[in-house]
Amino acid sequence: MPFAENIGGQNWKYQHDNAPTHTSSSTKNYLNSKNVTVLEWPPMSPDLNPIENVWGIMSRKVYENGGKFYSVNALKTSIESAWYNLEPEILQTSIMSMEKLVYDVLLKNGKTLNY
Repeated sequence: MPFAENIGGQNWKYQHDNAPTHTSSSTKNYLNSKNVTVLEWPPMSPDLNPIENVWGIMSRKVYENGGKFYSVNALKTSIESAWYNLEPEILQTSIMSMEKLVYDVLLKNGKTLNY
């Protein structure tokens, strides 16, 4: 909660993927107790989640050139580097693609997109 309030102030909304841990009664009760607005979102909808594209970009960066890691620390360092070196345009493009993605998913009646 402190992180979310730091980056979003008091007027932010929470979007999750409807995984069972996110929809459990204890999670719902916690979010309600904190007055968190949860967006309605279809379950298992990675096509509608811009961060999924970001994870893919980061994964390719972390494992580029056949990257292998022999310690958790080395992997963690590589992941952090990929995150902190993301170009802001990548994040902006992911966010701006949402309108088209929603439209495309609607056209396919909710089925997974092939992109």
